[in-house]
Amino acid sequence: MAKECRQAVSKWGMVSTASDTATQAGVKMLEKGGNAVDAAVAAAFCLGVTEPQASGLGGQSMVLLHLAGENRTLALDGSSRAPFSVNPERLPSEPVKVGITAATLPSTPAVLGYLLDRYGSLTLQEVLEPAIIAAEDGFRVTSLHHKLLMRESDKLLADPLVKDKFFTGACALKAGDLLRQPELANCLKQMVRAGWQDFYHGEIAAAIIKDMKTRGGLLSQVDFSQIPFPLERPVLWGSYRQMELATFPPPGAGRALIQILNILENFDPAELEPGRPLSTLILALAFRAALRDRERMPVDPDLYWQSMEKKMVDKEYAGKIAARLREITARCSRFGWRAPPTSGETTHLCTADIKGNVVGITQSIELVFGSKTIAQGLGFFYNNYMSAYDYHDMTHPYYLLPGARPWSAVAPTLFYKEQKPWLLLGSPGSQRIATSLAQIITRVFDAGEGLDRAVDAPRLHADSSGKVQIEHKRFHPEVIDLLQHAGFHISRRSAYSFFLGCVQAVMVPLKQGGYFYGVADPRRDGCAQGPQKQPKEKRR
Repeated sequence: MAKECRQAVSKWGMVSTASDTATQAGVKMLEKGGNAVDAAVAAAFCLGVTEPQASGLGGQSMVLLHLAGENRTLALDGSSRAPFSVNPERLPSEPVKVGITAATLPSTPAVLGYLLDRYGSLTLQEVLEPAIIAAEDGFRVTSLHHKLLMRESDKLLADPLVKDKFFTGACALKAGDLLRQPELANCLKQMVRAGWQDFYHGEIAAAIIKDMKTRGGLLSQVDFSQIPFPLERPVLWGSYRQMELATFPPPGAGRALIQILNILENFDPAELEPGRPLSTLILALAFRAALRDRERMPVDPDLYWQSMEKKMVDKEYAGKIAARLREITARCSRFGWRAPPTSGETTHLCTADIKGNVVGITQSIELVFGSKTIAQGLGFFYNNYMSAYDYHDMTHPYYLLPGARPWSAVAPTLFYKEQKPWLLLGSPGSQRIATSLAQIITRVFDAGEGLDRAVDAPRLHADSSGKVQIEHKRFHPEVIDLLQHAGFHISRRSAYSFFLGCVQAVMVPLKQGGYFYGVADPRRDGCAQGPQKQPKEKRR
């Protein structure tokens, strides 16, 4: 992707996604006079066409939404549902990750349909048009597409439908090849004709159910009888350096992000200077602590708000963790490390309009290319969210039960300045979502870096077990030495690693007539763009 597509300014709104075609789809809606919801829905549908490895009709979508007219911020929990045919007494010993039996009931059509019907201003036909064109006329395969097809080729080639569409013989489509998806285009056209509900109660639903029966899938008519409408949940509120933020509540991972930020807030900005060995160690320790707590304290999203104890978002609790981290860093500081120069899979999009509405959507088919299986005659990949449940502890909030929602790591986050939406950002990457966002936030708030530089900067991730994934050639060797000395196990990743998230971000002007600013992560095929002319007046 051209470097100039990574950041953009506009007076009339902004769209940032992981695909230039999807970004243009969102911008087109804004130019037609649509709002941020229309732009987000159009971009989300289009991502399912042009970024099929990450999302699509067969997956799930989570939404963070700020409505300027109501001055209200809310979360749409668009979790998919486990098949009702699941027998909790006969679960496999390991999660199912590949094949049609790995699929849960897709929720993306219901989430995007609900979002458009309730908060959008354009018609379903208008927002689906760019996705239909991209599927029917085709788009050029990128080097990232090719790389991922090659990486997953052994599993993908097991499905003749995938082989026929994405491979020539045993060779994956190459960068520059034209990928047309007529079956997917026809599926989207059917949704235009009959409404998005057709996915659950019409011809599309019948085709999926038939496919499941033919190939031994678990979804049945019972699953499709009840549309998986998204649940409107209160957002999770927090703050960083006295700047208020709203992020995604359970089943998402906003708790982990808030805990990381609460821990970092106990350190002076100078102590978090990017690239310094001790600063990097503080980040890694904070990441490990928060992710350990999230695993140790899982919560049922339907009971979370009734719970009296919310330790993960408590600043006093974070202060105690920070005190322990200081002890660790103090022991390491005697080695005299100096400040050197620095050199899952989901998708996320951000939209904002001139009326002050902002939308962040994180959507996924779980792992790369989901279940590695395409729906017969419909052209989309089934998800593999059957891998996102607990299979062993029946008391776990995300134990695999009939109709249960899977665990999620999404954390779209909105910062406010002067009580107005100011910075919206989000990322794919499973556990790496919260840690990727935290690194952007501390660079912007503590180091005063520009948003584009913060997104481009070297990145790492520390998980709950003490393993660090790091873009090692972009960090000074002394950083890695210190992490190893502190007991972390290092896993080296390439520069601009696909594995370490893909942050999309939008800054909203605080005053009317100001400029929107959008940034897309160079780690994938991201693109930011805003309308270059004043949008038309639109009345619904």
